[in-house]
Amino acid sequence: RSERPFSTLPRHVPGPPRPKPNATMSAEKYEEVNAYFRQRMEESRKTWATRGKDARIAAAEARKAGPQTWRQLTGVPLMAHEIKHVGNRPFAWGFATVALATVYISASFSDEAKANSDYWSTFHGTGDKKH
Repeated sequence: RSERPFSTLPRHVPGPPRPKPNATMSAEKYEEVNAYFRQRMEESRKTWATRGKDARIAAAEARKAGPQTWRQLTGVPLMAHEIKHVGNRPFAWGFATVALATVYISASFSDEAKANSDYWSTFHGTGDKKH
């Protein structure tokens, strides 16, 4: 037997007795309390069922089977989604303007202009500098 020098309490202190259906509360109140605890136990079982590796895999598959959110979008669908937002419209107009200007300038850059360009002849042409 081990001695417990700082404690004067016995090892097991019994708690208060559990109420019986008609001892301290009405039958309706007793059923209400039991229904509450049954509901909480059901919620706990649902929570327990969502834990573990198998449950995580099942949840990931369920998310993939459902509709796509913006987080799963990539490329052009994501850009189209972002352009739909009112706050992104000024950016979208600016982006479109720069993109169209770039396409126009590159399309109108003739062979003569390329031959006279120091940059183009140095990095894309023959490599001879025109100084």
